[in-house]
Amino acid sequence: LLAPRSRPLLWGRGGKRVQGRRADLPEEGIQSGLPRMVVRNVREDEGRALLEMLDALRLGSMGSNAITVRILAANDHDGVCSTQILVSVLHKKGVKYTVVPVSGNTEIIEQLQQLEEETEVRSVVLLNCGASLDLQQQMEESAAPANVKCYVIDAHRPFLLANMSKRSDRVVVYDDDPRLEDPTAPGARPPADDEDEDEALSDDDGAGAEDGEAHVWEGEAGAAGAAAAVDRIARKRHRQEDRIEKQKRKRQRINDYYLSSYCAMPAAVSLFKMARQAAPASQDLLWAAAVSLVGYHELGHIGKLEYDRLAWEELKEPLDRTDDFTLSSAPPSSVPSTDPGTDPSQGMASDDESTIPTARRRLPRSSAALGKQKLKFEAEFRLMLYKHWTLEESMLHSSYFYGALELHRDKGIRSLKNFFATAGISPSAYKQLYSGMPMPIRKTIQKKFSEHGKAYGLSKEKMFLQQFVRDLGPLGDAKQALWLQEISSSDAAHILFGVLGTVPASLSGTRVDLLPQVEGGRRDTAAISEIEREAMKENFWRAFDTILCKDPAALETGIKEAVEVAKAVQSLGRFIKDTKAMNKSSRFFWCKVEQPPHMFRHHLSLRRLAVWLLHVLFIDRPKSEEKERPMMVIVRDAVRETYLCVGATPNKMSDDRDEFGHLFRSVLRADRTLKYRYDFFDKSCIEIACDDFDRFWEILTDTA
Repeated sequence: LLAPRSRPLLWGRGGKRVQGRRADLPEEGIQSGLPRMVVRNVREDEGRALLEMLDALRLGSMGSNAITVRILAANDHDGVCSTQILVSVLHKKGVKYTVVPVSGNTEIIEQLQQLEEETEVRSVVLLNCGASLDLQQQMEESAAPANVKCYVIDAHRPFLLANMSKRSDRVVVYDDDPRLEDPTAPGARPPADDEDEDEALSDDDGAGAEDGEAHVWEGEAGAAGAAAAVDRIARKRHRQEDRIEKQKRKRQRINDYYLSSYCAMPAAVSLFKMARQAAPASQDLLWAAAVSLVGYHELGHIGKLEYDRLAWEELKEPLDRTDDFTLSSAPPSSVPSTDPGTDPSQGMASDDESTIPTARRRLPRSSAALGKQKLKFEAEFRLMLYKHWTLEESMLHSSYFYGALELHRDKGIRSLKNFFATAGISPSAYKQLYSGMPMPIRKTIQKKFSEHGKAYGLSKEKMFLQQFVRDLGPLGDAKQALWLQEISSSDAAHILFGVLGTVPASLSGTRVDLLPQVEGGRRDTAAISEIEREAMKENFWRAFDTILCKDPAALETGIKEAVEVAKAVQSLGRFIKDTKAMNKSSRFFWCKVEQPPHMFRHHLSLRRLAVWLLHVLFIDRPKSEEKERPMMVIVRDAVRETYLCVGATPNKMSDDRDEFGHLFRSVLRADRTLKYRYDFFDKSCIEIACDDFDRFWEILTDTA
């Protein structure tokens, strides 16, 4: 999860970034068949640019029996979903690959440094990560072979402009951002290379002006000649001033570009476009893309308007237009992973079952029964896991219902019970699992909420969300009490959040005296970080096995972990509300928790808390007097002796940009002696050493 303090990329204490000079790459070092443009627009021709990437990966694997493709997947829900899609397509194309989950830019750099010795690798695919790291420079500094190219499919914005420069000829960025279709929109991307050209022109003009001044007195004769020379100099100076002003506007445009961060098209949705064209469409892959998209909405990265538009245009319409959707993607029976200290060549996708190493994660095999799974797109409750929990508990832990009914108050609890009575739902029904509710209530529950919710301040528009629901068919018979007959994409996303955000109990802040130690009794941060990193990799593979909903045991475990996180979020959120721990600065609300439950050591669970508080206390609260503002939640990590800070921003209409990344960077520039970690892919997350937090906070509040 977190890296040791000794890692220079994670913990900075002053110093400037070293600028490596780019070496000219030999033309013969570039693989044939690879796209020459460094930025490819996925929004053109229904994603055919990604088919070019697929062709390049296939061509790079020809003539080699070794693994030629290394996939670096972000350890988040989109990384899991996009990996499912890509490995399914690569398996069908016969391309051998290895998958490595990464949790930050430092881990990407470590993987690039291994390429110098692993000469068989020809392509590195970065899924939902890498766009904020200067990949060209890192590959050159790592002495990676000249024929290795990086392919970046990342939802996080803004992209680092260096990755899109024509000088980054070993990096291909696949851009799928609906916002950039309007080049005049706020925060539009500036050209990656024009600034250098203008600076060169400006230097030339300056030299010309100096020459012109000398030319007035030495080369011209008479007053007329002098006047003409002066006029010529004035015109040159005017052009130079225009160019300087243009450069200022460009710099301001670049500053505006980096001012806010947001999430564009999920990587899984972009890859689904490729998969549809590369092979017959699959419900498995559509489901993975749908879970990825709704996950961004549940985490507050994508607003309701944008979610609805993408769900209909990118997923629902393709499903309606395609008559030959296959039921399953027929994924490989296992996916190789590379662990530290193992031979990467042993993690290859092989046709010989006897060569499968123990490090590879097994996938549940499909069967005729599992092949009957179906997808439908419909309005479903925004009640977390209500079909796999009790209705009452689901409402008590769902942010909209908790906030709209003010369930933190006794008055709200009475209102909830009155609502159940009005809707004709008895305590024996709403207090037991959905599977045990009477059939008439299960069939009419949505109608009851729609008819009676308005009287209690519940909006039909906010109670329901158009989303994909997966009919699991006979699979549900395995765990009848949990009602696995069907599952919504939002519930599947919450299950992934629960699995990915799991922190080992052995690394709890309540057991610090049992943590690994070095000589002298000091905490062994390197050993702790390695334990966390391995745990996060294991979480990734458990989520990978769960996403397609074909393993009842994995689903059951995932539901339990999602419920545990939901209870912790609601409990801590209520504590913050009851103790009036929420504070207000000039630009955002904030709260600080000194002794949080250990699961909030993971930034994903902390973001869940921040978004939950934002909705319960402000967005969904009836007659809220406070104006909506961004919110930051700060928790102390007793294991790492740091403070973890996560910011969440309310979605305003179609704008869901976040400015916390800009604020954090401003603080780090203002005080270069701070010890921090800021290599998260989500730039609204930062980790500050406890000893430096007061200075960090003082600068942050002054900046805000």
